[in-house]
Amino acid sequence: MHKIPRLMVAMLAAGALLAVSAASVSAHPHTANGQLIANGQNHYAFIPQGDGTFLTCETFDPLLGVGPAWYGLETAHHGPDSGTPGKGEGCYLADASPAGETDDVNPAID
Repeated sequence: MHKIPRLMVAMLAAGALLAVSAASVSAHPHTANGQLIANGQNHYAFIPQGDGTFLTCETFDPLLGVGPAWYGLETAHHGPDSGTPGKGEGCYLADASPAGETDDVNPAID
């Protein structure tokens, strides 16, 4: 009788791990013309917002390599913050998936 709750806990843990790893897929060190920039710093995970936009915030669990350059990297790569302008609220809103080319306003940065 105790096997069912353990199985459910294991399935929920596996699902949570999958969700966290899927959210972090778009995170990557950035390069400009093939050269690593910002010492390989990363950004926080992007979370789809349901309206086609993707949000990343300092309050999200940080990924390895996240550093103070994260906001500048995203604005250089994807253009101005589509949410509240500036880093003051600690978030950056991309118009489309950062993993795709739709919101890539600076093709020199990958």
